[in-house]
Amino acid sequence: MAPHRPFQDSFWSPTASVDSIPNFTVGFNVLHKKLKQSQAENKVIVNYIKQRIAAEKAHAATLTSLVVPLSKNTPFDQDIGASLKQCFQVVCAESTESSQEHLHRAQDLHITALDPLLQFSQRYDRIITQSKQIVENQIQQFQLVCKQLEQAKITYTGRCKSLLAFQPDFRLLDRDKSSVIQLEGVFEFSTRDHVWQALEQLVDPFFTEQDILQALVRQQQLAIGREESKRILGDLVRLGFIKKNEENTLYHKLSDTPTENTKGFWSRWSNNNSNANYAQKDDLVTDMFEADKDYRKAVMKVEKLRIQTEQILFVHYEEMESLELERIQTIKHAFISMAASLSNAIPRCKELFDNLMLYQETLKPDKDVQFIVEQYRTGHFCPKPILYENYFHGTASDQLFGVPLEEITRVQNSLVPQLISQGLMVVESGFSRIYEQGKAILWTMHLPLDKTHAAREELNTSKIIDLQVLEELDPLVLASLIRLYLLELPECLFTFELYEPCKLLYSNQQDKDSRLASISKLLTTLPTPNYHTTKTLFHHFYKLVQQYKTEHLSVSLAKSFSYILMRPQIQSKVSTHEHHAQRLLQDLIENFDIVFTQETSKAQEENSNRPAIIIPLQKPSSLDETKRHSYSSVRSNSSGSNKRSSILSFMRASQSAPTTTSNQPRPTTGLVIPSSSTLFEDPDEVFSSGSSSVSTPPHTTIDTMSKARELVNEHYMMSELDSLDSFFEDEDE
Repeated sequence: MAPHRPFQDSFWSPTASVDSIPNFTVGFNVLHKKLKQSQAENKVIVNYIKQRIAAEKAHAATLTSLVVPLSKNTPFDQDIGASLKQCFQVVCAESTESSQEHLHRAQDLHITALDPLLQFSQRYDRIITQSKQIVENQIQQFQLVCKQLEQAKITYTGRCKSLLAFQPDFRLLDRDKSSVIQLEGVFEFSTRDHVWQALEQLVDPFFTEQDILQALVRQQQLAIGREESKRILGDLVRLGFIKKNEENTLYHKLSDTPTENTKGFWSRWSNNNSNANYAQKDDLVTDMFEADKDYRKAVMKVEKLRIQTEQILFVHYEEMESLELERIQTIKHAFISMAASLSNAIPRCKELFDNLMLYQETLKPDKDVQFIVEQYRTGHFCPKPILYENYFHGTASDQLFGVPLEEITRVQNSLVPQLISQGLMVVESGFSRIYEQGKAILWTMHLPLDKTHAAREELNTSKIIDLQVLEELDPLVLASLIRLYLLELPECLFTFELYEPCKLLYSNQQDKDSRLASISKLLTTLPTPNYHTTKTLFHHFYKLVQQYKTEHLSVSLAKSFSYILMRPQIQSKVSTHEHHAQRLLQDLIENFDIVFTQETSKAQEENSNRPAIIIPLQKPSSLDETKRHSYSSVRSNSSGSNKRSSILSFMRASQSAPTTTSNQPRPTTGLVIPSSSTLFEDPDEVFSSGSSSVSTPPHTTIDTMSKARELVNEHYMMSELDSLDSFFEDEDE
């Protein structure tokens, strides 16, 4: 078990959730600014000890110079009282002994305090300088390949735009299918366009089976049998290239074919023009695929370097933390050595020694390291994967980690990502092979990052997750992998929108039943994949806690997952010390059966299917506006279950929702104007009033509809601001 290192989870970018490219320099620079201060502290302490040693030696020399030689020519020889001479000799001897004591103390300080501290200080400076240089080179290399990635993406996007400008209806095959067109395993074409080129020779409107086969044979220069020819024709019909006429005797090409029936000169001119267009299109397609290949390679290179940089930073932060602990321990030992040298001196230094030792007891290296974390922390560890974004298919078809939850569940056709559902199932089935103490700390252990990254690399594909691969993983590695998957989501599982309402919920004094009811209603605002993933994860935690019946386990689980599952979009010094996320997780773990009921699931489903009015904060970042317009119809079929209701709309609509509902059907073209609200009203009552909708009459023109929509949006925004103002005024009162 690797010990938890606070440095490893403290010096990262506070804006990691919104950064398109990971920013490793923020926390790194802050830490090394503190380490530079530590180097200056070392020099000050070393200089003080040197000066103290010099002072001890100077004092010894001064004491030695005070001794008066008692020769025969001194006044004491003329004095009858010889006892005075003897007493004075004792006093002089004390100065001599004291001088020797100071010389001994100076030597002792040099050996026990100065030399070890000086050696460590030199090693401290050397390690920091060398390690910093290595990490800086790694970060510079990462930033360089990020610039190359940006250029590759720009080139890829530009070529996709050029291709779509030439042929707006261009489509790529489904990523789940092969891009190679095979006809009965005999003919093989790299794209659909190459099939159209082979069929381009068929200029007549209708043609026979023999005409089709001759065109393909001339194109591919292969011989085929009669049975194969029938199956090839069947493949062409199935793939949408040709279609039989009503008598099933002749064939004709479908509307997607690029040629038309022309004769004579115009036929030859059309064919030549078509061939030129196809040659240009082939060049554009080839350029696009080459740019796509370069872009994909650049993404893989940057992602590999990102993982490598994170691992190097983890090792670097661990080394710097150990070095800082050793520094404080070495300085503490030097101070104790100085105090010990005084304890061997004259008894009047005993009190000074006791006082010094008392203060040395308060010097604890681990507490000082924790102070550094609390004082200089920049942000939690929040990795930002570099995703390959295909211009036509998005991100979910090529990778798993870092892909938005809604996209990955849509591609996998499930409510919960397979890694979560199957991973938890494998973890639960492997409990029998884990000792009792290991079960309790399975989800709170911190494994080395390279072990988790190795498993991540094996599973980070668009393929269906093989259950056997998960079963071969160590349960500790699998648990750490699930933690990393949740941490690498572009938006935390509870969404950024839920952070402030949850904070407000726990800032108010409520009894347990009211608080749990409010939590249930808040969870209904989550997107469908987030809600069901949350339910699956906490059902596992609930069963684990019920098995051990200890409050300590639920607390440790909540503390371990609080930042992973709920965090603000941008971290700050204040958010670092907020604990409402941990309290929420603890409530969910201990009261799963009360929060996640059938009524809650039903309310969430109804809430996800409601139309929502959302004010966009900024223009969404995507590869291209044209891409979204061209493929909006393809994605619209699967977007119905992924609609998200605004948290503020939920807070408004639940305060003054009417108690009666209308039996009239809800208008389909209306815009709902929510009223001001509190946080915890039942979401089922939202949009229940038919009088609050504004419908567009059938005779309304486009201009009047646009003006009406602008008025509605303006009214909505003013209502939003008034609601928030009144809400916080009530809180202040």
